[in-house]
Amino acid sequence: MQDAAPPIPFAQIRETLESELDRPIDAVFAEFSPEPIAAASLAQVHRARTRTDEIVAVKVQRPGIARVIESDLDILFHLAQLMERHLSDGERYAPVDAVTEFARSIRKELDFVHEARNAEIFARNFAGDETIHVPRVFWDYTTPRVLTLEYIDGIKFSDLNALERGGLDRRVLAHNGARAILKQVFDHGFFHADPHPGNLLALPGNVIAPLDFGMMGRLDERLRDQVAELLFGVVERDVDLIIRALTDMGCVQAGSDSAGLRRDLLDMLDEYYGVPLKRLDFRRLFEGGLDLFHRHHLKVPAGLVLMGKALTTEEGVGRMLDPDFDMVTMAKPYVKRLFVRRYAAELKPGHWLPVLERYLRLVKELPDEIETALQKMSEYDRTDNSPRDFGIWERVAHAIAIGSIYIGSAIVLGFEVGPCVDGLSIIGLVGLALGVLLTGWHAISNRGKYKG
Repeated sequence: MQDAAPPIPFAQIRETLESELDRPIDAVFAEFSPEPIAAASLAQVHRARTRTDEIVAVKVQRPGIARVIESDLDILFHLAQLMERHLSDGERYAPVDAVTEFARSIRKELDFVHEARNAEIFARNFAGDETIHVPRVFWDYTTPRVLTLEYIDGIKFSDLNALERGGLDRRVLAHNGARAILKQVFDHGFFHADPHPGNLLALPGNVIAPLDFGMMGRLDERLRDQVAELLFGVVERDVDLIIRALTDMGCVQAGSDSAGLRRDLLDMLDEYYGVPLKRLDFRRLFEGGLDLFHRHHLKVPAGLVLMGKALTTEEGVGRMLDPDFDMVTMAKPYVKRLFVRRYAAELKPGHWLPVLERYLRLVKELPDEIETALQKMSEYDRTDNSPRDFGIWERVAHAIAIGSIYIGSAIVLGFEVGPCVDGLSIIGLVGLALGVLLTGWHAISNRGKYKG
């Protein structure tokens, strides 16, 4: 299914090519090999040479495959609906949602123009990275059913003996592949969702050439931050952090059994506590996590599922190349860096300026608000004729005002607002000095009033 499916007769390939390119095949290519170099479930690939003497790989969609897939999707949707209606746990696993996401993904794979755009985005993301080579797209020979890319003469990752004969270092290839997928997930938020051995070629110098960009995953910046928080919580065995991340993701639904979720998370983390990192694997963590999600009726973001699939697939490739490969250890610095970057961003002035503005407005408006509140309380005491100690309210109001001055001054100092001396805000220093003076005045003027 990956690259050795039964080939399509060349006559059908020619018909599809000439229909899509709207020209005879000989008018487009100087040479076109009738024998496929790979045949997969959706398409097959042929080696060719353009009229400008460039060697290319031409991916041609199987005739009628779109109709077959739509028919299969109809059957899957019907089965999913039956599961939700008639099985006791049907809704718990959300089969209709799962089929909907699969249908969206497979339909995108059928559009080779979409795949070509993915390849170009991928190439831009890895520009300057000498360990990754992305094949160039030939747009003049690309349509929704035909994709023409630079021909890559490499060795399949699955051919371990050929890798050895080619003088390639399997351990370096494993590490280069892991670094690439971790960059995709945690740095770019745009990743190859199906990095199986049939989609990876090794080139001289232990360079990796990824193929087949039809199935790509995306994590927006917000979801990446939440994933980093979730994984950091797993690494640090911090259940509160894990639950907070799941809640931020929208996974925890109203009415969830929070105590049971906490207990099961602790049990899962205890299972791995003290286990050397090299003995951990993403697949077990991912499958255990999915089982926990299902038990507690947690909603699984689609991007999270594809991310888990990509990481577990890459881990399997890494261990095939190097039995001592340790994906968890390699992932840890990426997770920590993203986690730190998330909170560093929140400390930037641009993030806090709106908060600072609200505090300054509060400090400015607070005296009038306190005066109004005191006046209302005084009027209430006079009309009610109750023996209230009005001084208590006055002292509380003073304390609130002084506390607000301290908070506002500290924020102004932290962001160096206004004129500064040696990096210290004059406004902030004056505010702190005023706060100290008012604190002293408050303590002296109310000496003995807090007794009894």
